[in-house]
Amino acid sequence: MSLNESSQPIAVPALRIERLRFRCVAEEPIRLPDYAGSAWRGVFGRALRASVCVTRQPRCSGCMLLNHCVYSTFFESPPASPETAKRYNALPHPFVLEPDVDSRRELAPGAQLQLGMTLIGPAGDLTPYLVHALQRAGEYGLDRQGARFRLVALEQQRQLGCEDWEEIYSAEEGVLRPARSAPATPSPCPQTLELQLLTPLRLKRHGSFVGAQQLSARDLIGTLATRVALLAELYQPEASPLDRSAVNAAIDAVQIDERDLRWYEWTRWSSRQQTRMQFGGLIGNLRLSGAGLAALWPLIELGQWLHVGKASSFGLGRYRVELR
Repeated sequence: MSLNESSQPIAVPALRIERLRFRCVAEEPIRLPDYAGSAWRGVFGRALRASVCVTRQPRCSGCMLLNHCVYSTFFESPPASPETAKRYNALPHPFVLEPDVDSRRELAPGAQLQLGMTLIGPAGDLTPYLVHALQRAGEYGLDRQGARFRLVALEQQRQLGCEDWEEIYSAEEGVLRPARSAPATPSPCPQTLELQLLTPLRLKRHGSFVGAQQLSARDLIGTLATRVALLAELYQPEASPLDRSAVNAAIDAVQIDERDLRWYEWTRWSSRQQTRMQFGGLIGNLRLSGAGLAALWPLIELGQWLHVGKASSFGLGRYRVELR
């Protein structure tokens, strides 16, 4: 493929994406960990399973309702085909959590806290279950001490990429008015892109995590392309597949010009395994340039809402594009 051909925007799968924002209030003092998506994921999963599981089996494996259950839709992610199961050890879930990324760690009673959630494919039709689960999660409590919170409202982004949010639920009214998020309006690709890594980016190459100086455009964009293609295969199978040969050719014409990255070693508590786990990754900024950027721009722009790398479902691998 020539450079002129590689500059043509690559068609990305037309994924259905809904972006939600749950607004809550602390009822007791809450101590948040760094990158609180792990804590949110744990209490959300526990509350959702308690809300929808009718068999009360201790495990989902072997359940005859596995392919028809709201909980398994979010957390078990059955493969689209046996071939898919053979290709991947773990499959991406149809949601991404986006807690506030700020310096607040100690919340007093009455303080506001917020949880963003991106839904992919048919998961976008399950908002009522999520409202109920977040209400129940508030009764369980967010941190390890079980500090309770209360869901007060839910907002939905009117159009991807635009800071225009519509309230579709309030606890005071008790009425849910689900809407649809319109697709993003395509924007022109600049000559250079600066990416701000907001939460730890965990990418592996040949079985080892990629460090700050080893990170390449292929590590970053190739992993993102695999994620988008797999999400489409699992949750939007009618969408046109991603042209991986075109993606690879365009990546060859992209380079990282500048990088201000560091490895952040993050430890999280796993309530399921009752142990602390290391979840370090890269944070900071990097600048991309090259003739292949124009072709890859739709993919990079989409990745802002889908995240990239390991543990993306609870908020890692989140980045923001700064246009230059």
